[in-house]
Amino acid sequence: MIVAGWFVVTSSYFLTLFLASWLYTWISGWPTDVHRDVSGLVLGIVMVVVPYVIGGIYAGKTGRTRMSKAALWISLVPAVMEKALILLFGSWFVVLGGSPVTLSNILMFVSAEALPYFTVPYLLTFPLSVLVTVVSAKATAVSVGKI
Repeated sequence: MIVAGWFVVTSSYFLTLFLASWLYTWISGWPTDVHRDVSGLVLGIVMVVVPYVIGGIYAGKTGRTRMSKAALWISLVPAVMEKALILLFGSWFVVLGGSPVTLSNILMFVSAEALPYFTVPYLLTFPLSVLVTVVSAKATAVSVGKI
């Protein structure tokens, strides 16, 4: 169940990223790399909440025992791994560009070239994503009568 939950969170993460970027561009008329402070805030909020609500719904519908623990692991691993992998790939590109590898250089590169929401506050949001998943799992379990 937990490994399938990782797949649910990860696939919903990519789907949410593509849909939210497309909707942001369609609604605002700006691409996400213009006004990165605005697009980063909008996309960041969406990316912290939506994939983890979906993971919580999955945990609430499929969990039988220890639902909170399952929801914790379903969200914690993808939340930490996503940030670690983006930092790793970003540092690789910073090295290829000939710049010194610092957190500031990595974040500037990643937010400018790929993900405008990937900032220090976003890096610190993984506890919020985990909380969203656990609360969503409990709410789903209550609504389907498992608790």
